[in-house]
Amino acid sequence: LEMGRMVRFIRRDRETPTPVESENTANLTEPTAIPETDEEQTSNVLAPDFELVNLAGESVALSDFQGRAVLVNFWATWCPPCRAEMPLIDEFAERHTQELVVLAVNAGESEADVRSFVQAHDLDFVFLLDPQNTVATLYRVRGFPTSLFIDQQGYLQATHIGELNAELMVNYLAKIGINE
Repeated sequence: LEMGRMVRFIRRDRETPTPVESENTANLTEPTAIPETDEEQTSNVLAPDFELVNLAGESVALSDFQGRAVLVNFWATWCPPCRAEMPLIDEFAERHTQELVVLAVNAGESEADVRSFVQAHDLDFVFLLDPQNTVATLYRVRGFPTSLFIDQQGYLQATHIGELNAELMVNYLAKIGINE
């Protein structure tokens, strides 16, 4: 298994998943549909499970955090708004350590580039590698940064494209059961 090459999707609303073949993935199953636009209702959409490799080389799945609110942030080191919002996300993650998990999914960059960025900015949340943009494609990410807010039951409650600010974070976190 090459670093960052394993991605596994699990459809959680079906007894027997239907496998889908892909040369860069393993154990892929048919995902739950993600709305085409930000305006579409998302509260009844179960977030598709995925599994990527973190900077320590360990497999991490969205389902590992079942029962906790999750912020999935798609980002890249070359993206100025991504870099600008990272300290804010880190601040909220530290403030809500028991209630919130942040999964920062890097889009298509090398482990070395991501590791260097994380160390230079002293960030302390879960960084995942998506070298083939498989998870970004699954979630129909159209721009960076894109943040997904998933509640404790695994339902996608909000999607935000663009840089987050403190007011937006407070509002989105409230949608997933975290109040300031």
